[in-house]
Amino acid sequence: MAEQPIINSTKVSDKKWLLPIILATMTLITSSLLMFSHAITADKIEAIQLANKLSSLQRLIPTHVIDNDLLDDAIEIFKPLLLGHRQAETLYLGKMNNVTTVIAVPVTARNGYSGDIELLVGIHVGGELNGQITAVEIIAHKETPGLGDLIEAKKSDWLLQFPGTSLQQPTEKQWQVKKDQGTFDQITAATITPRAVVAAIKQALLFQRDFKSNQNSAIGKQP
Repeated sequence: MAEQPIINSTKVSDKKWLLPIILATMTLITSSLLMFSHAITADKIEAIQLANKLSSLQRLIPTHVIDNDLLDDAIEIFKPLLLGHRQAETLYLGKMNNVTTVIAVPVTARNGYSGDIELLVGIHVGGELNGQITAVEIIAHKETPGLGDLIEAKKSDWLLQFPGTSLQQPTEKQWQVKKDQGTFDQITAATITPRAVVAAIKQALLFQRDFKSNQNSAIGKQP
């Protein structure tokens, strides 16, 4: 009679437990790698956003009128009605000898053609230039390529009509696009986008006009 093979039940049992351990280990390693990769990506995104913000601030605020670090002199504001904020935003204060000379006002135009348009508006505070715009930066938008996106400085010179303007020049009533009997040029075949931006810039000027009182009540749910 042929000899029957002897099966080592202990080894079979060990192998049954080995596979789940291997799978669990691989899952843990994969999850750790994904978390590490996400952390690196998040850091890179944050660094890029900070670099972009610094570039925007440098274009908005003339260096000869400030002697402070803009990132250190910043306060949170939340003005959903006046400035269209959907969350707390950062107001940057440019100072000379510890006196505010210019501010960079965050404002959101909620009525863009394709959604929100986020801007930073640089405005002089005090002195002969009080209330005058230094420059306007488009921070984020989803406007139509080739039409609404011409509000971007890198795609057209449309934003160059705002530096030097104020609530006095032109008058408040004239803070509209020409199609609405206002002062400012619109963009051909894309009136909705520039109309929204012009209105948002005007709101930033209204904020600056009452800046001292706004500064005292800047944090929290303000109009």
